Amino acid sequence: MCEDFTAFLLKLPEDCKNFIADDCLVFHLPRKHHDCPACGSSYTHVDRYREQILVGIPDTRLTYIYKNRRYRCRKCGKTFSENRRFIDTYQRMPRSVIENIVHAHGELISASQIARRHDISSKTVMRHFAREVQQEEPTVLNQVISIDEFCGNVGAKYQVVINDLSNRSCCNVIDDRCAVTIYNKLLAYPESERENVAMVSIDLSPFFHKLVEECFSNAVITADKFHAVRLANNALDAIRKEVQMGLDKHNRKWFKNARRVLLRREHKLSSGERVKLSHMFAFSEKLNLAHALKEEYYRIFDSCDWKMFKERLHSFKEHVLASNIAPFIKVLKTTEQWEKEIWNGIHTGYNNGFTEGCNTTIKTLKRVCYGFRNFINFRRRIMYILNNEERKARRTKISKK
Repeated sequence: MCEDFTAFLLKLPEDCKNFIADDCLVFHLPRKHHDCPACGSSYTHVDRYREQILVGIPDTRLTYIYKNRRYRCRKCGKTFSENRRFIDTYQRMPRSVIENIVHAHGELISASQIARRHDISSKTVMRHFAREVQQEEPTVLNQVISIDEFCGNVGAKYQVVINDLSNRSCCNVIDDRCAVTIYNKLLAYPESERENVAMVSIDLSPFFHKLVEECFSNAVITADKFHAVRLANNALDAIRKEVQMGLDKHNRKWFKNARRVLLRREHKLSSGERVKLSHMFAFSEKLNLAHALKEEYYRIFDSCDWKMFKERLHSFKEHVLASNIAPFIKVLKTTEQWEKEIWNGIHTGYNNGFTEGCNTTIKTLKRVCYGFRNFINFRRRIMYILNNEERKARRTKISKK
């Protein structure tokens, strides 16, 4: 982190600063001897001064003019600028300002907001960010990763994000969800890296399941708990809607507003919510039975070992078949298909919670920035904001509270 421009100015000797107007400061650096960078000769002299109007300095109404001292070599005739640590060659913006611009991209704000803060154009902001944050195709994969899709609408409708669950960071963003693109991107990783992957967390997607099997030969597949539990919630909600359709207008509206009480775990309900739940069951015995199946399904995920998991799943199967409720028969079928992967998720504790949070951040970023048209810029911004250590540390402190 370079020195702040304002602090740099304050340290300059007073004879190096001159207010030519109330809102205009002209400054130069103390004169020092410079050897010629071309031939190394020490026979140099000041040739002229070149005035540079600095831009991008926020929270000030002052105009800063830097008198850049140019030297000439008496031996080879080469002209060159003095050494100046606060600004780069060919720039009119101090280094600290550029660092602040890049650092601001770690927050959920648009490039136009950053540009207004520094009184520069959005294209200038994006150009500095692209130059400072160079991104190459990643070649390293961690042992525990997750794969998920999100709706980015940049080129293709859906993009794919690969996250490192151990270090809670973003590994890669793939520009298209289509099979050819994903396979090509994953197979581009060195074989040693792909073989090093020990676990992959996915949602209940047959495509991702097949992808992991073919690309990561040594990986254990875990099914995300949230997506599995949501199956029972969706099945119960389907029964609620079915009952709700046969009610009058007043009770239909009340039923709809009581949806959260129906989906919440029974042991977390307050006494008032339990009364409301019993009123809902009075309308339909089928709804009461569906709610009991939902609670039993949840208990499967509280299993301590494989034996308990199998026993609870078997009990759930018997009760579902006896009830003959179509949405829960579908839940049972999907659970049996993903039985091993669901247990892996329960046993290891890994899930797509971090990834879903990242997807929410990406969607918020897209909304704040009113969308992206260039995938390279979109990917660079996603990876920078998701891997921003300062932001992660701050959010971790908030979550602990």
